[in-house]
Amino acid sequence: MKKYIRWYDKDKYLSAFMRLLEDLDPEAQCEVAVDIILKVPKIIEGDYEKFVKIIADFNPREYQRWYDKNPNLHAAIEALRDLDEAQREHLINQISDIVLKHSKDGTV
Repeated sequence: MKKYIRWYDKDKYLSAFMRLLEDLDPEAQCEVAVDIILKVPKIIEGDYEKFVKIIADFNPREYQRWYDKNPNLHAAIEALRDLDEAQREHLINQISDIVLKHSKDGTV
């Protein structure tokens, strides 16, 4: 019997980031999501049209994943999905301090 592996579990670093993000309270998740959304266009070198397409291609009403319940979080995670490995790592490095801060002290 094959176990289903989520797209982000294929990368140990990304998987750890996603577990931390999933465990944050909803307000902290939203803060991180907005930060991701603001940084993605800079990482994809200002290709805003590509960024809008990333977000528009996925409809959270069609899914039941933990991050689909919050539109900002859904948009951020789908944007992460479309980045290449180097771009994703760069972005996660930029925002990991925020995630770690919230995961340790539980505040927003």
